[in-house]
Amino acid sequence: MAVEGSMHTTLAVEVIKGFYCDWPRFEDDAFIMTAGSFRPLEDAFRIAHAELVRWLAADVGLSVLDAYQLVSQAARSPIANVVDTNYTVLAKFPKRYLPSDLVVMDGAHERLKKLCVTVLGH
Repeated sequence: MAVEGSMHTTLAVEVIKGFYCDWPRFEDDAFIMTAGSFRPLEDAFRIAHAELVRWLAADVGLSVLDAYQLVSQAARSPIANVVDTNYTVLAKFPKRYLPSDLVVMDGAHERLKKLCVTVLGH
């Protein structure tokens, strides 16, 4: 069973050249996020959180153990899918705990927000 809704959506996507990640990464105004999709559910959870730990360690300059401790304390972990072949878990880390001068994913989120304002006017 699923819940669908009718809507008009504009989606803007940017390819960041020279940047590689093993699993999907996302960013919105409040969070950086990684997704893990696998079976069993515990593996999807582990993948999402291990990726978030690696991302924080690399971008913030923390040791992997310090990033692991930080993710353990501050991450949110919604389960995104349990009906498909693979389960999906999202690991969300609040951006308010990141250094204020940190540029995530080469600033793609801010560029895409400005594009939406320019194109859509809001």
